[in-house]
Amino acid sequence: MLTAAEANTMATGLKKDAAVEWARLNRFTRYARGQQRDPWLPSNTDTEYKEIAKKSASNWLDLVVRATAQGLYVGGYGDTSQESVTWTEGWQRNGMDARQHALFRAALVHGYSFLIIMPADGGGVWCRPEAATKLFAYYDDPNDEWPAWAVREVARDHLELFDDEARYTIVNRTVTVTPHEFGVCPVVRISRSIDLLGTPMGEVEPVIPIQDRIVDATFNLQMVAKYGAFPQRWIAGLDPTAPLKDASGSTITDSDGQPVFPKIKAYVDSILTATDTDTKFGQFSAADLGQFVNALEAHIRHLAAITQTPPHYLLGSLINLSAEALAAAEAGLQRKIREIREVLGEGLEQAMRLMAAGLGDEAAANDVSSRVRWLDVESRSFAQVADAMVKLDSIGVPKRKLFEMVPNWTDDDVDEAVAESKTELGLQAFAEIVTPTSAA
Repeated sequence: MLTAAEANTMATGLKKDAAVEWARLNRFTRYARGQQRDPWLPSNTDTEYKEIAKKSASNWLDLVVRATAQGLYVGGYGDTSQESVTWTEGWQRNGMDARQHALFRAALVHGYSFLIIMPADGGGVWCRPEAATKLFAYYDDPNDEWPAWAVREVARDHLELFDDEARYTIVNRTVTVTPHEFGVCPVVRISRSIDLLGTPMGEVEPVIPIQDRIVDATFNLQMVAKYGAFPQRWIAGLDPTAPLKDASGSTITDSDGQPVFPKIKAYVDSILTATDTDTKFGQFSAADLGQFVNALEAHIRHLAAITQTPPHYLLGSLINLSAEALAAAEAGLQRKIREIREVLGEGLEQAMRLMAAGLGDEAAANDVSSRVRWLDVESRSFAQVADAMVKLDSIGVPKRKLFEMVPNWTDDDVDEAVAESKTELGLQAFAEIVTPTSAA
């Protein structure tokens, strides 16, 4: 176990190593929160133009991240035939049913996030998610399952250092030691992907250039809408250097007796007049906004294609699609979600085994076959699901497996349905009852 001086030295050194990585990841955080780069403007630009540039920032990347994150929800762990102690006393007792959304969103934005697991006061385990911009883990080898060290920045003068023996809480260089008996550094990396070519990338990093192009295209559209869509007017035969004259030909003067010269500025609600009968008025054609709208939508479609986000999510072009057509439109997104689930699941299962060790369940701690169960949120016709359930039931597939096919059903819903189907309803009757309601 480290001394206070050694803990301070190690934590300070790791924080310095983390500074470069945190700076890189904070850029992705800003983009995910809508704090993108403003369109380029000259230094002497009027305030009016600067305001238009600020209004052009549109947070498309947040929608891309949410579209994927909303398909990631862990609904159970381990054997479905019996309730897992690790699930109830580890995952659910720590509020991870709700906190998992923050964990997955951070992993999607940065490429990875972390779960911290420690023994809880009074027994059990304590588990909290943390973003990669606040926690830095050092691995002796990039392929190691557990980090050698990890440092978490709680506040400016408040750090937490983790190793395979304890957590060292450092406040103004004063160290408090909290031992644990895990034998490993109790920090689990939850990665969005596994990349042998470098650090895993999230949803934001690859499409930052496209987001910048969308902002620029929005700015161009706003500028043209404000200054180009209103037809520019012209006047011929009017000398702006000659003073104005009244109907009798006398020079018009102001209150100080000075001649008044023509100062013409056209507004939407203004009318231009001239005393000279030879003066001619006209106007140029208004700018075509359609070209700028098409350019903006092209950039958005590029974003949709690269991120595998259904275009109707971004462009709002959904019109009376059937359940089958909707499922086909979202097929690319669902394939991406399934790929992400496989990688995220490995980190979650590693965390579950560590929680089992903290709960004293040695068998579960050594169980490498149990897997997390993801809630099915895919868009599909429930009538098709019910029909498939009845057909599979006819060949003897267990009812629990069949009820797990129902979209958005948790383990509790499955347990209740299995019990009811045994006592009151057969599966055929159950399908006939729920299909009309769910399909509607």
